[in-house]
Amino acid sequence: MNLLKLSAGLLALALLGGCVAPKTVDYSAFKQARPKSILVLPPINESPEVQASYSLMSQVTYPLAEAGYYVLPIALVDETFRQNGLTTPTDIQGVAPGKLYEIFGADSALYITVSEYGTKYMLISSDTAVTA
Repeated sequence: MNLLKLSAGLLALALLGGCVAPKTVDYSAFKQARPKSILVLPPINESPEVQASYSLMSQVTYPLAEAGYYVLPIALVDETFRQNGLTTPTDIQGVAPGKLYEIFGADSALYITVSEYGTKYMLISSDTAVTA
């Protein structure tokens, strides 16, 4: 009988854990600005996965382009920064927004920080997560 109560309690906890509300973000200022072009900056990688930064960067551009924004070509942006001595995402994201506008002419810039990237293996299953 105790085993039945224990499993019922664990099932209830598991169901309640899945009901966490997602964090909402206010995009009103972004929508009011009506940007036409977006400069996607290389993400700062805080995860242990080495390839997280550029893997995420390549995946972020597609939905933005599909949403109607002109996304500056990643290879062009990356080469421009390299030619000017900026090779790490931290240095690149440290450039003043006015200077980015002066160089690239984009209406907006997307700053990304990757905090979690990869697959965690558990006893029976695995969990793949990307948090940026």
